[in-house]
Amino acid sequence: PLTGIVHSAGLVADNYLIRKDPEELARVLAPKVRGLVNLDELSRDLPLRAFVCFSSITGAFGNAGQGDYAAANA
Repeated sequence: PLTGIVHSAGLVADNYLIRKDPEELARVLAPKVRGLVNLDELSRDLPLRAFVCFSSITGAFGNAGQGDYAAANA
């Protein structure tokens, strides 16, 4: 049986937020945010021993052109 999940999905598309359209912003946020929600919903009734989610240092310190990526990893 499944006893653990490791979630580290992510997508980088460098560009300043002012230059991004909503679709590009959603595309960068989806792997981390929607992926986590999906994994949580699908595993809620499983006897998991671990559910590990990886982030990025960018979530804490930022990086030029990666505001959406930083938000997804905050």
